[in-house]
Amino acid sequence: MIILDSNVFIYLANGSIDRQVIADVDIAYASVTKIETLGYWNIRANELLLLGALFGESEALPLTDSVVNQAIKLRQTRSMSLGDAIIAATALENDCVLWTANVEDFEHIDGLHLHNPLKA
Repeated sequence: MIILDSNVFIYLANGSIDRQVIADVDIAYASVTKIETLGYWNIRANELLLLGALFGESEALPLTDSVVNQAIKLRQTRSMSLGDAIIAATALENDCVLWTANVEDFEHIDGLHLHNPLKA
């Protein structure tokens, strides 16, 4: 299973990434990813529909106590946004590969497997 960062959901919805790349893959997301993506104040109606469909086809991974504790450890180790810490912790706790266009935001995290679908 892979977990998608917010930017990958956006790129899938706007066509920057072909949806075929996830056709045969089980995809998931952290709760904060849905908030970041759908909560954008200037989101267009067509983007909202496409993103809603993508989230509907994906598995929501819950914000458990173990994810919270992992996110705390990540933020204590290095300065990073709350959203990135939760996404990384969710990937680690669920043994998922994190697909992100911002690999540099996560590459310092030991044990986190990363993939940039823009460079595939």
